[in-house]
Amino acid sequence: MKRTTTIAGLTLTALTLTVGTAQAFTIDTDGKGFVGKGEVQSAYNLNNAAMQKAVDAKAFTFKAEQPTVQELTQDVRQTGTQAGTQDGTMALTQLASQSATQTVTQDLTCTFTNGSGTKTFHREGVRGGERTGAREGVRVGVREGVRAGERDGVRTGVQSGKQVGSLASDLNVTDKKTGQYTGFNLKGFTGTTSYSTVGPQVWEAPELGAWEFGDYHFGAYEFGAASFAGDYAFSDAYTWEPVSVVEWGTWENVVPGENPDDCLRSTNADKITQISDVITPGAITDGAITDGDVTDGPVTDGAISDGEVTPGAITAIDPVGYGAITDDGTPKVLVTYNGVTKVLTAATL
Repeated sequence: MKRTTTIAGLTLTALTLTVGTAQAFTIDTDGKGFVGKGEVQSAYNLNNAAMQKAVDAKAFTFKAEQPTVQELTQDVRQTGTQAGTQDGTMALTQLASQSATQTVTQDLTCTFTNGSGTKTFHREGVRGGERTGAREGVRVGVREGVRAGERDGVRTGVQSGKQVGSLASDLNVTDKKTGQYTGFNLKGFTGTTSYSTVGPQVWEAPELGAWEFGDYHFGAYEFGAASFAGDYAFSDAYTWEPVSVVEWGTWENVVPGENPDDCLRSTNADKITQISDVITPGAITDGAITDGDVTDGPVTDGAISDGEVTPGAITAIDPVGYGAITDDGTPKVLVTYNGVTKVLTAATL
């Protein structure tokens, strides 16, 4: 980009350069000074006669240039995306059933009227089997899940830069002659001073502030296997099979000729004055537990772990701010002859 600006005056740093006695070069901040004849003559490789002819013809024109620099600033904005993960805990319930067996005893006593006396009988049995849902329990478990999300953010900052340029102005020049031409007197600036840029704007890396992020946008949890702690909480009571299906053992202490069925046979009812038939439940032996279905419960969100930020593009949010144009280096004096411009000096102050 090239930008040309008209400026009222040209500010130069006063400069004196001595290359040799015949080539003294001076210029002050007002554009006044002296350029030796030999400096111009050697620049164009002219002999004395050609040089004299060119001076007489007013064939030389002069101008001064001052390299400049201009500070630049601009506000910028950068967007970014941050990934994150979040742990979650889900409460679970699980039903179960448990089987059991129970011992049972039967004591049978009857008294006969036919002279057979009192008969006493005893036997033991077991009842049980699988009783699905005999008692239900619930246990609470935990399983961990992770879900990933993204959130967008923005941060603002300032970038600084420089624009190199040049201030240029023609010089009013008269010949200096003492018998022969010895050089050129610089009488000051003439015409309009102009400013032009040299090359593109050069920016430094921006200085950005902290990110300002919004909320995460999470997807669904990915849960692992359920993990249960503690025992089932079963109800107290079993639901038992009826006595009619008890697996009884043999009657104990039965005297030969006696039969417990005699006490229970309906045909002997008129021969028995008293009967006692007592069945007593005994000890319970818990059996295997069969796990049932797991029911998912509510999810408790855990902590969010911030991930890496992926920076986006940096964009300008305000126009460029231009600072003052300042001198940047040594001023130059240029001479033009026959359409060819030469730099007479690039002195180092």
